[in-house]
Amino acid sequence: MNISSARADHMHPDQYDALAAYRYRVFVERLGWELATAPGHEQDQFDHGDTVHIVASNEAGGIVGCGRLLPTTGEYLLASVFPELFNGLPIPRDEKVWELSRFAAMELEGGADGTGHAATGSTKSRTFLAERVLLEALRFCATRGVTQLLAVSTLPVERLLKRAGVDVVRLGPPMAYGGQQVLAFVIGVHARSIEALAIFEAAAAGREALRPQPAALVLKAAAPLGATASLPELSTGALPGGRYASLRASARTPEAARLAA
Repeated sequence: MNISSARADHMHPDQYDALAAYRYRVFVERLGWELATAPGHEQDQFDHGDTVHIVASNEAGGIVGCGRLLPTTGEYLLASVFPELFNGLPIPRDEKVWELSRFAAMELEGGADGTGHAATGSTKSRTFLAERVLLEALRFCATRGVTQLLAVSTLPVERLLKRAGVDVVRLGPPMAYGGQQVLAFVIGVHARSIEALAIFEAAAAGREALRPQPAALVLKAAAPLGATASLPELSTGALPGGRYASLRASARTPEAARLAA
């Protein structure tokens, strides 16, 4: 299993096309999203040359997971398409705040990316795939001084992150879009979240990993996740939905697919 991050204009054209084909199969064919895109290839107005893509590939080279990273200093999905999910909070425009979208971890039948590559590989290498794709995204952001990662997603993805021990705070209550509940949240990009996800990476590699202490996985009220001027009230105590209970990393096998917008 290989998980990497790169700007679109630094990717090989064949890999970039395979990524668009994979996204089409996941988001359009599998999930039934109504997206204005060419048949067989899913791309939108936020896919530029400088857009950063996370790509997970199996041993045969087929894509089995992905994610897209955008800085909030430019146009991004949550601000442009789902601004109401900010629940009245200021829309971030900050170099330390990025967005994660088009997040998926799914092996597709009949080829992982529509190119004929079979979804092969050891069971262990495919274990905790969603957690490992997210880990790559957080590591990429951390090396660039990013402290918060926005996402618009579904309730199952939020549950996945909370079970994994990642610091997550809702920006507002879920809203119905296309027959499903969608919400926006912010992920704390710091050592605590990265170390929690690294446990799953180690487990997938067959290495013994120590669980973090439960106290390290608690989102305490009035404890902002590195709040910036763009998100001045970002704390669990200030957001709708009440306070979160203690979050513990879980070693249970994840669902077949964990998907975000």
